[in-house]
Amino acid sequence: MSSDGLDVDVGNFDENGNPEPYYMARMYWAAMGSFIGLAFVFRASDYLLGRIRMRRRSSSSRSHSALSRLYTTCTSLGRSLTYPTPLVLQRHPAFFSLPSVGRALLGLFYLGFVLALCFYKQPLKTDSDWENAGFRTGWLALAQLPMVVLLASRRLNIISFLTGSSSSVSLNFFHRWVARGVVVTASLHWLYMSRGPFNLDSVLDDVDTLDSNGIGGWFVLAWLALASSFRPLRRAFYEIFFANHVASAIVLFIVLLLHTTDYAQLKAHDYIFIALGLYIGDVVVRWMIVLFFNISFARDRPGLCRFTASVRVMPDLETILIEIPTAAAGRGIRRCKWKPGQHVSISFPTVAPFTSHPFTVSSLAKDEKMLFVVRVKSGFTRTLLNKTLAASQETQQDKNEQQIGVAAAAPVVTANASFPVLVDWPHGGPTRDWNQFETVLAVVSGVGATFGFSVVRDVLCQSRVSQVKMIWCVKRYADIGHFEEQLRAVLAEQTRRVPQGLALDDAKLQNAAADHDPVPRNLSLHIDIFISDCATEPSTTSVGSLSELLTAHADVIHLVAGKPTDLRGDIGRVLQQAAGETGVAVCGSASLSAQVKNIVAAVLGGGATNGCWVHSEQFQA
Repeated sequence: MSSDGLDVDVGNFDENGNPEPYYMARMYWAAMGSFIGLAFVFRASDYLLGRIRMRRRSSSSRSHSALSRLYTTCTSLGRSLTYPTPLVLQRHPAFFSLPSVGRALLGLFYLGFVLALCFYKQPLKTDSDWENAGFRTGWLALAQLPMVVLLASRRLNIISFLTGSSSSVSLNFFHRWVARGVVVTASLHWLYMSRGPFNLDSVLDDVDTLDSNGIGGWFVLAWLALASSFRPLRRAFYEIFFANHVASAIVLFIVLLLHTTDYAQLKAHDYIFIALGLYIGDVVVRWMIVLFFNISFARDRPGLCRFTASVRVMPDLETILIEIPTAAAGRGIRRCKWKPGQHVSISFPTVAPFTSHPFTVSSLAKDEKMLFVVRVKSGFTRTLLNKTLAASQETQQDKNEQQIGVAAAAPVVTANASFPVLVDWPHGGPTRDWNQFETVLAVVSGVGATFGFSVVRDVLCQSRVSQVKMIWCVKRYADIGHFEEQLRAVLAEQTRRVPQGLALDDAKLQNAAADHDPVPRNLSLHIDIFISDCATEPSTTSVGSLSELLTAHADVIHLVAGKPTDLRGDIGRVLQQAAGETGVAVCGSASLSAQVKNIVAAVLGGGATNGCWVHSEQFQA
């Protein structure tokens, strides 16, 4: 079959034995399906291993059978090779940062695979050969569109479900790499269809309706995947970036449909319609969940927003606490059980309409409230801060006007306000249960403690993990006060687990096992807080309750002046002393995540541990 023909019933190879262009697009998805299936096998193995460990009701996650020991050895070896991350240029991640070895290898392997499909058995001797090469690269560019949309989906992300890669950082990374693959194949398509190197005169002489749509589509694609997605612009103006991303994608789909109209019989439109269907389906499902969650038919409070968020501005004017009660929201909402480390997208219609931002939930589902600790940046968080300050100022002025002989109110330092809010279903987070590990280590910085405290509290409630350690780096002493509620909850769970420091006798252990409840065990809990700027410590009277709390639990909470000087030694000792596999939770900057993964990879490579798994989250993806 000639590549410019429309007969699709002559097979997948031409008379010379070369594959037809559309056949390589099918091979692309056959290979992607095989790779995703292999990743699913590894995820299923991790899940089954975790279930076996938890059903044993033993705190030790050491591998017992020969098969499990072999699996642990292989995974440890693989993680020691893929976890390392070059620390070069990691100090300024807003501009550029290098990915881990594993992600870099996957990205390069993907581009190499796509280029191999472009060049495999594709001669370039005649004009017909150049045309066939152009059609092949065009088909491959179209075939990658559904993959780009899948990696960007939130609710219909089949890849995340099958592979277990739910981290927004990982999904966004591969989303951008696949989009770059589309740019590469589209550029080769333009090059081949122009019969050689780019020649502006020859292109302009041969521009017709089909070519103009293709050229316009290439520029829209380059703007969408390269120019407008430049990291500094994306992070500084995220709302504008997102709106431009959606609008540019719609324009791209329209131009591609016009460009491939003459090849509809070859089903060139199928990949475009699949990508559109996936995107529209994801948006529809997302809005259905939002409407189900937020529409209230109660007589006392009908309307769209059944939730009310209490927003409190902390004294430093750089941190806000958002609390959304869920106890009185209805039976369907109470069934929403989020896991530690998951994100919830929330929208404030009266503050920033038509925008939604994900934040990590710091509380547990049993608290019957969603608690978020948010660092104020630009854009939405800055607008929310200003709205809260203004609303609190107006409330204070109204109170003062009702009082006679009272001076004007002082400027608001700590503000409180309530706003209606729309809540989405929790998403993301770790794919493995933290309670399957013998030791859990959380390494966080700043507001990354929202992730760390939720993980620590969860493992304390389940009573399966025997050793828990948290390393928390803060800039100021006052930053600890932002998480005073979480600190008290962690200490309460630790006290409940071993009441008054007394070990449980054998009879109680047997009764707990007979009742199919988690077996309570002695717990080793340590929280090391590193304060980089000790000169900012406030007076004792302003944080008296916090100081008393830290002093009363000095055996658990250790305050250290300065930044961690031996993070490698602190993490290495925890991993080497663990009796079974260790789960490490990291949340902070890109440099912190890279540093922790490098340390874990070095320990795994030395073979002085029973295995370790790392889940990392970053402040900005």
